[in-house]
Amino acid sequence: MTAAPEQRTAVPPSALLAGKLAAVRSKKVGVETGSGVAMLLGGLVLALGIGMAADWFLDLPWAVRLLLFLGYLAAAGHVIWHRILIPFLRQPDDDDIALLVERGNSPFGTRLIAALQLTRPGALQSGEAPALVRALVAETERIARPLDFTGVICTRQLRRLVGWAVVIIGIGGVVFWKGEEVSRDLLSRAFLSREVEVPRKTRIGQTSGDIRIARGDNVNLFALAKGVVPDHAKVVLKFTSGRTQEFLLDGSKTNRAHFAQAMENVQDTFDYTFHIGDGKSRSARVEAVERPGIAKLDALQIYPDYTGLGTVRRSLGDLTLLVGSKLNLTLTPTKEVAKGAVLVTSSTNAAPITLPLLVNPKNAREVQVSIPITSEALTGFSIHLEDKYGFRSKDDAVYRLEVLPDRAPVVRITYPERKEDLITQRATVLIGFEAVDDFAVKQLFLRYTVDGGEEKDIELTLETPSRALRRRYDWKVGVLNPKPPEGATLEYWIEARDNNNVTGPGIGTSEHFTAKVVSDAEKRADLLNRVGDSIGAIGEAANDQEKLNQRLGDIIQGRPERK
Repeated sequence: MTAAPEQRTAVPPSALLAGKLAAVRSKKVGVETGSGVAMLLGGLVLALGIGMAADWFLDLPWAVRLLLFLGYLAAAGHVIWHRILIPFLRQPDDDDIALLVERGNSPFGTRLIAALQLTRPGALQSGEAPALVRALVAETERIARPLDFTGVICTRQLRRLVGWAVVIIGIGGVVFWKGEEVSRDLLSRAFLSREVEVPRKTRIGQTSGDIRIARGDNVNLFALAKGVVPDHAKVVLKFTSGRTQEFLLDGSKTNRAHFAQAMENVQDTFDYTFHIGDGKSRSARVEAVERPGIAKLDALQIYPDYTGLGTVRRSLGDLTLLVGSKLNLTLTPTKEVAKGAVLVTSSTNAAPITLPLLVNPKNAREVQVSIPITSEALTGFSIHLEDKYGFRSKDDAVYRLEVLPDRAPVVRITYPERKEDLITQRATVLIGFEAVDDFAVKQLFLRYTVDGGEEKDIELTLETPSRALRRRYDWKVGVLNPKPPEGATLEYWIEARDNNNVTGPGIGTSEHFTAKVVSDAEKRADLLNRVGDSIGAIGEAANDQEKLNQRLGDIIQGRPERK
């Protein structure tokens, strides 16, 4: 096989030529980037000046100013990329620079680029004579030594652009400095400020701005004028309904630069603008927000557990509640609310009781509250709502409460019939009684005293609590400890307790009965007297019956009535 020709560098590159070409490259990049910077600065100042002047004459809307601003950015980006970054990032290589120098210096012919290319690695193959290349390089260096390669770079465009940029920036700076506050305002508007209006001879400073009020409230619109202040001004209102309204204004008596207009009972949202002299304020808005109210209100009464009545839906017009209950309210407001409270009034407290509303965090139109009915003194409640803007409900309805107590049981002794009786030490007193409660009687007691002494009791057996019951109890006086002596007086009565474990228990008592302990002889005498009384009453009844029969016979037979 034939060996490949040996590649080698027979002639080293010329340092002189390389240095001169590098100087040309640096100057070319500097001229191009400098031209780009001058074009950028001058163009931006000129474009901003034209835009600011157009805004001053035409009062350009914000959308138009936005388009102009985007145009500034697009133009600046184009210049920066194509005139500054690309020349710097994509610098020409030695061959391009050499061709540029050869075109500007005819003595080189094609020697310069040939001297560069033939001294690169691999340019000469094995067997080629390097002496000719050395001679070419030497001759090229001789021609290049006295020449200024950088002269091929034209700086006329750079000088022209820099000159124009200096003039534009200078004039713009002077005009901006002379314009003072006007220039600053126009520049702010050029950079898309929404707060600054086009400066005029009459300038509008502070205004009432954007305002949010509750529908039906009053609002005061005002503006302060600066510069040339006229005697009169006007404010133009544009309502969301499409209606437009104007008001002529006079300066304040204390400050003629202060113009104000009071608006009463505002029902609709509107935008407003002050026109003072040749100045105009930015458009501001008065937003009329609906106050929160109640669209729907449901009431549930939760009875105490001991009543067994559970939960009952109640009408808002008839809130007669049992003490110890809870009144659960679920309301749907007319708009989303942030918070609220229920004010519960009482006949015994001057200040109402405040209970916070529970607003559903996932749905601000779901609101609940539970009112504990703890006292018979509660007389009513009202609901106050507040939205996220801090506006509160107005003219809140007052709902009347009538709280009923859980009445104590009613107890009556039905036997013995006589409230005072005589008994012996061995007697068994039969006591019949009945008890009635609103819900259930839970406990029964026989209470008694001996000669007005310490009160004692005997709990009576009650299988299950009952609302109404009739019972009898055989009270064995002889088993009392200590046994009551003869002559002692027993006072006794029945006590009933209900199952109220919330506000009770309610306790009811019967009338008090008495029983005097006597000897057997005294008791027998009492019984005989009572029997005699009964026989006498029977005899009188028999006589009356006989007289009645005689009168009836006379009437039937037609005889005159006997006297």
